[in-house]
Amino acid sequence: MNRILCLIALVLSFSQIQGQENGNGQNSFQILQVVGPARVAALGGNNIAVKDGDLNLGMITPSLLDSSSDRQIALGFSRLFGEATIGHAAYAHNIKEFGMVSFSINSLTYGEFDLTDETGQVQGSFNAGEYLFQAGLARQLTQRISLGANVKFFFSELAEYKSNGVAVDLSSTYYKPEKGFTATLMMRNIGSTLKEYRSGVDQSIPFEIQAGFTKKLLKAPLRFGIMLENLQKWDLSTEGEQQTEIDPITGEEVQTSNNGFGENLFRHVVVNAEIIITKNFHLRVGYNYNRRQQLLVENRPGGAGLTYGLGLRISKFHLSYGRATYSLAGASNHFTLSVKFDDFKKS
Repeated sequence: MNRILCLIALVLSFSQIQGQENGNGQNSFQILQVVGPARVAALGGNNIAVKDGDLNLGMITPSLLDSSSDRQIALGFSRLFGEATIGHAAYAHNIKEFGMVSFSINSLTYGEFDLTDETGQVQGSFNAGEYLFQAGLARQLTQRISLGANVKFFFSELAEYKSNGVAVDLSSTYYKPEKGFTATLMMRNIGSTLKEYRSGVDQSIPFEIQAGFTKKLLKAPLRFGIMLENLQKWDLSTEGEQQTEIDPITGEEVQTSNNGFGENLFRHVVVNAEIIITKNFHLRVGYNYNRRQQLLVENRPGGAGLTYGLGLRISKFHLSYGRATYSLAGASNHFTLSVKFDDFKKS
């Protein structure tokens, strides 16, 4: 019994943060929702509209990949909360007459836990984690429009409880480099659960529609972006923000919120900016309003929803750091390293 309670507490505590951030009420397969790459974390947790060859962006939004991503490898590690960590490894390769293909592995580990019996006696230990294996393809449809798709298989284990599923991401990007403009439309996590933890457990896939654009100022070292999340659902308020009312027709209890048009609108918006100090050094900042509203502590909001970081190139290595503040409970730190094999070849 204690083991089951521990597992439930583990999943719910982590899902409370990630599920609220996602805004669609889904608590299954957190590996599909957590943000790993440092650059994305520093830009408000969402950046689907920058087409500069960065594999860390392309593994999330496949239509961002192009020939400049060829023979690139990316590695990332993030410390989340408690003992929870997330890591990724990705590689992209251009195949003529076919397109840009990518492969990545992601892991989300919750740490090691004591296995106890009903009396609290320790019987051993167990691990909990989730893993995602992904293959992506990007093709240039026209000079300005590219299409991309990811196919994902994900697996979750909590002691002897195991679950898995499959999903697909589809994205389309419009890129006009002479104007510094990029726009992307994306559908994430189109799929289903193949195996549930146990029969009768509802494990819905966190489907989401996103859109976004970035604009790089031609006469200033600044790129700003506006990302729109969870476009498949208008009201993103959580259960804690809602109130229960009785439907006068059916007599059933329904959940409603007092959020007005403006509040609901801004819950979908993430704003971010990159200050391009030099070609090899970028500063990044972002603001996620929905995350702030759902996770702030009343009268003590702190820096909830704020993110920042930097990108640095040293020789042939691209290093990124991102820090995302969730609430008074703490922040997550993200580190990423990427390198292109062709850079060594040129030297």
